[in-house]
Amino acid sequence: MRFLRKVIIILLTIIIFIGGVIITHITPSISIRTHLLVTGHPIGAFKVSVHVNKGQYEMDKKILDNENAMIYRTADYNLYDGVTGNPIGNYKVEKSWILYFAQQYGEA
Repeated sequence: MRFLRKVIIILLTIIIFIGGVIITHITPSISIRTHLLVTGHPIGAFKVSVHVNKGQYEMDKKILDNENAMIYRTADYNLYDGVTGNPIGNYKVEKSWILYFAQQYGEA
């Protein structure tokens, strides 16, 4: 009985973890917010609005199309890098199967 209980707890933990990863990467906006939360901008993760950056995308279209990615920008809340103090505004969001993964992207 104890072995079965341990197996059930381990399986539920794995299912909850996988479900959490899927939920936090299901859309580009949520993926960017998750990235902000994990990288130390918890207030910005909730206050920022996310929009497609068409100008930056058009400049890097060939590279981004090969990577199945899109450029998004954050607005309505100023975010700054903790080390350099530079503003953070662009994010490259790559689609992998059904999940989206965000990373910072330099501005032109």
